[in-house]
Amino acid sequence: MSKRFSHLWRITAAPCAVLALLLLLSQPAQATNTAVRISKVQDALPGDYAYVSVSLENQGSQRSFGGFDFLVAYDASGLSLMEVTPGSLLDSCGWEYFSYRSGPFGNCGGTCPSGMLRIVALAETNNGDTHPWCFFDGRSGELAWMKFRVADDVTYECTDIPISFYWIECGDNVMSSVLGDSLHMSSKVFEFSNQFDITGQPGYGGWQGILDSSDCLFATINADAVLDFYNGEIQITCSDTIDQRGDINLNGIDNEIIDLVMFTNYFLSGLSAFESGGDVSASVAATDVNADGIPLTYRDAVYLYRIVMGEALPFPTPAAGASVDAYFHQDPGNHMVAVNCSLPLAGAFMLIKGNVTPTYLIPQVGWGQYAIYDGTYTRILILGDPGQPYGNGVWFTYQGTGKLESVETTDWHDTYIAAHISQIATDCGNFNGSGGIDISDVVYVIRYIFSGGVAPVDIHGGDVNCDNSCNIADVVYELAYIFSGGPAPCANCK
Repeated sequence: MSKRFSHLWRITAAPCAVLALLLLLSQPAQATNTAVRISKVQDALPGDYAYVSVSLENQGSQRSFGGFDFLVAYDASGLSLMEVTPGSLLDSCGWEYFSYRSGPFGNCGGTCPSGMLRIVALAETNNGDTHPWCFFDGRSGELAWMKFRVADDVTYECTDIPISFYWIECGDNVMSSVLGDSLHMSSKVFEFSNQFDITGQPGYGGWQGILDSSDCLFATINADAVLDFYNGEIQITCSDTIDQRGDINLNGIDNEIIDLVMFTNYFLSGLSAFESGGDVSASVAATDVNADGIPLTYRDAVYLYRIVMGEALPFPTPAAGASVDAYFHQDPGNHMVAVNCSLPLAGAFMLIKGNVTPTYLIPQVGWGQYAIYDGTYTRILILGDPGQPYGNGVWFTYQGTGKLESVETTDWHDTYIAAHISQIATDCGNFNGSGGIDISDVVYVIRYIFSGGVAPVDIHGGDVNCDNSCNIADVVYELAYIFSGGPAPCANCK
């Protein structure tokens, strides 16, 4: 009996196996998820630019897309977003709309990341005869490039700064179908190691966690979980141990004139100035000339200049807690930059976004005044002479269009000076920069003359009667203009 049963099984098993195989082959293949990946950047240098991509990996599926909306979070104290540009995949397919915006987005439950970025793109805008010629079906490539400036703060050395997808609401980090009738949402989300799946983990990906199709109900469109998101990071390199502060060119001799030349070139051309030394990270570490733990600062350059000129000794002890405010006022209408500070300054290092050509109104003394346009910023370096520090007033006018975005400054005693930037119209007589001329301007200039207040920010430095000095006569002149119909401020200036 057992033999007959065994024989019967052998007879029927073969056709059953074939039938099962045919049924398996007849089932539709499971579509592979599409990956959206933020890249990793290794060995980023403090003070340098890092370029991070957002890429699509869609070669395993024939899925098509008509748009995307990504929300990205990062640490704004370690990274400064400079710009975002479309990736090669958008260009190769002729997509018609790309935009980005940084800043807070919606309610994060009181725990918003310090840096947030939204990137949006559409294939078709129905704006005429031109149309996109592909919708990423089966294609892979870059969707966007993010340009960050890495902080030159020494505390970030040897650290990894995550750049992650972030969820606040259901419309974040989604891709649309071509017809707009379906939303493709997250299936899995991986931390920057690309090994730890954080999907559903409390506290990851958003203040409510990662939102996917199971969390979101859409009344008129379908939502499916077919996207795998991979977070990225910027890994900041470790500076070498500093054998000799000030030996920036790494020739074994510190605080030479050639070290000062190389350091000056850094402010004008970036980290490429250190390449001739053979080890950029070692040169970066050696720029901490004033021993405050922060390399690549304007204060270091000024202190190195003082050492080279015999005005100071190496390895100072930083002044604990010393801080003074300096105000750099840009007047875009009159194309000028004015400075107000209670201390005379050694100069400044400025970044103006745009191509401008400055004309300096301050004495051209000391190391000099330089300006170079690097394709994005005009880099301006002003380093004077200890015997002739720079005072308040208009430092330079300029031709071209640009926005002052960054300033470093100090005096000739290595004082920490916090630089504040404002873009205001500084008409003559508008002492406080409020945009109009009224009694508050008179009060402002009286405090400056008699109580040591901040200097006027107007284009003539408070000299409204044009006698080459800001004094009580200017107060009387301005009062007469406001209340008695006297001549306008600077009406008699030549």
